[in-house]
Amino acid sequence: MTSASKTTSHRPQRPPRLTAGAVVVAAVGWSLVAVPGAAAAEQADPGAELVFEQTAEPIEGVRPGDSAEVSFAVKNKGDAPATRVVLYLGGSQGLEYAKKYSNCVYEEAPAQDEGPARTNAVCDIEQTLEPGVVYEPGEPIGLKLLDRALYELLDVNILAGVNTFPDGTQHGGGADPVLKLVARTTPEAPGTVHGGELGVDITAENTADFALTGSKVRGAAGRTVEAKVTFANKGPAWARNDVYGPIGVFDVGIPEGTKVTGVPEFCEPAETAATYRCTTPYNYADEDSERAYVFGLRIEKVVANATGKVAFVKGDNRWGTLPFDKNRTNNTAEIVVNEPGGGASSGGTTSGGASGGTTGGASGGTDGAASSTGGSGAGTQLDELAETGTTGGTLLAAGAAVVLLTAGGAAVAIRRRTS
Repeated sequence: MTSASKTTSHRPQRPPRLTAGAVVVAAVGWSLVAVPGAAAAEQADPGAELVFEQTAEPIEGVRPGDSAEVSFAVKNKGDAPATRVVLYLGGSQGLEYAKKYSNCVYEEAPAQDEGPARTNAVCDIEQTLEPGVVYEPGEPIGLKLLDRALYELLDVNILAGVNTFPDGTQHGGGADPVLKLVARTTPEAPGTVHGGELGVDITAENTADFALTGSKVRGAAGRTVEAKVTFANKGPAWARNDVYGPIGVFDVGIPEGTKVTGVPEFCEPAETAATYRCTTPYNYADEDSERAYVFGLRIEKVVANATGKVAFVKGDNRWGTLPFDKNRTNNTAEIVVNEPGGGASSGGTTSGGASGGTTGGASGGTDGAASSTGGSGAGTQLDELAETGTTGGTLLAAGAAVVLLTAGGAAVAIRRRTS
């Protein structure tokens, strides 16, 4: 038997591809039990080295409501037994665990530090893993894809000699039987590649409706108006980028006869004249979330029906063309100044002086705090997530700290795809 994954979807799919480098993401936002990371590192079993086989493919062809099963193979590559083994599971927010094992503790971790919410588990594997032996879970890890599922990820890490559960296995976990590892009887294939952690990509057949809206404003020459552009993800899925870059990128054309006096955060001048390029604050957008970008425009010359086009453009990512967005009717919008016969403005205001400040989030990148004018709705992640600050030293964050220490301290915030 080899490491594999399967799904109950009626569509065929490949088993998941196991990739290294995702453990830091798995630990972000975990806040189960405080354990100092450095102390945990000092407790590692000398001579034991647990590594995963990197042999599988991503899971594709599944749909919201489907279930998927993820298995893995871990080997003690060291020369001494591995004891006090702890397994860490970090699922993206479109996943749910099908079972709650009695030797695992589960947590729905909220979004924080520019990262999305996660569904996490940490399991006390009260076994000794012998050197040279390959182990697999007694049954695959069962996952359910939620209605919001699209580009999902399950991160897996395992450590030995970590004093995460000093009092034994039962810590108020689920009611299901104990999650165990069993020795594999078939020999390992020649040339098998190993890694210290793995990430399983799970892509659901779902859509996320990215939408842009503009505004109509009026004013006399010399007046300053505020024109609002709004980005929204109308769902049903949340969407994350495959790189540490914004998931949504769009250009805002500045109407003729106006001069920009106030630039919203996450917007900056584009290469094209009289155009600003704006982005979402983070590399993901929750479903039912929105963010407003308010430009201050001074009317230098009254031009009837002056119009600036707003439209999505390809971003710095593989999914920049938004293949998950099947509704293209709301992918463009307009800022209209002094529409003939127009009444009150829609989403814009006028003022007597220049609007010299900024309105919106942080500055053109993915760092810094973000705020917004006009963000509303059930999801406010784009407006509110930038209130940074993590919880104190946590059980699963401690697991990540161990990995960072053993890897020379190199931290990776978001895992890039390698294909």
